[in-house]
Amino acid sequence: MNSIEISIANQKYLIKSEEGEAHLKEVAEMVRRRVEAIRKKNPNLTLQKVAILAAFDFANDVIQMRKKGIDSKAAILNKAQSLLERVERDLETQI
Repeated sequence: MNSIEISIANQKYLIKSEEGEAHLKEVAEMVRRRVEAIRKKNPNLTLQKVAILAAFDFANDVIQMRKKGIDSKAAILNKAQSLLERVERDLETQI
């Protein structure tokens, strides 16, 4: 198990994961940046509220990425179907 210590909003956290250290650092930096961006826009919020808003932001990102993935898969499947139909038509005309 890998672990790193990070500091976000003057709070220390020990993060443990099966992922590699580089991954943990990337995740920690992403969270730190999001928390700091929210605190900058809303300096009067408590750290707890900032953390909840950051969690909502990340959840929103995940949902949007899922939708984009579904849309991309649908577009690929449509294109593949169209190409398959074209190949089948071309094969029929050659017979």
